Amino acid sequence: MTGKFCAPDGVTFTTIIIGFLKLGKAEEALELLRRVMPEKGLKPSVVTYNAVIQGLFKLHRLDEAMEVFSSMVSGGTAADCTTYTIIIDGLFECNKVDEAKRFWNDVVWPSGVHDSYLYAAILKGLCRSGNLNDACEFLYELVDCGVTLCVVNYNIVINGACTLGWKREAYQILGEMRKNGLEPDSVTWRIIEKLHGNVEKQFSEDLTCQVGV
Repeated sequence: MTGKFCAPDGVTFTTIIIGFLKLGKAEEALELLRRVMPEKGLKPSVVTYNAVIQGLFKLHRLDEAMEVFSSMVSGGTAADCTTYTIIIDGLFECNKVDEAKRFWNDVVWPSGVHDSYLYAAILKGLCRSGNLNDACEFLYELVDCGVTLCVVNYNIVINGACTLGWKREAYQILGEMRKNGLEPDSVTWRIIEKLHGNVEKQFSEDLTCQVGV
């Protein structure tokens, strides 16, 4: 790899690692991370670790992804918001809802390292896993703790309610958003329109069943 050219740096190794993971070659990627980079005197950055963790989750190698995270932290590399977002996304994608909640409670929230993208990942994960009530509770808890949310965070939960046809809950969340100083955007109103479409569709289906058509 070195030859007559400049020695590869951390960016080069990260690029190669990403390539290996995209090809499903997790062992080769981990070999570079754990052996080759240290031998070259290179300490993986949080960007490199994030790439490895994300790649492993995409390959559904959850245990190895979490091992890499543990190694990163124990080795003195601090996690950032991207790290936590990747892990939360990965846990939900692997249907590890309880683990995602526990990771938030035990690791992420105490760290103080979180942003609207991370909140969005948790809210999406809860909604997609059929835990809309938990998503609403999480949203309200953040507000009660003084966290500043964005319209996107509210839109995710409103969309979850609309998908289920929960009209009252959708408008309740909309009201909470306005009460906290945020105005609905064009996406919000498109989501609300979908709600009315779902309600009309459900009414039509119920009517069809009643008349036996």
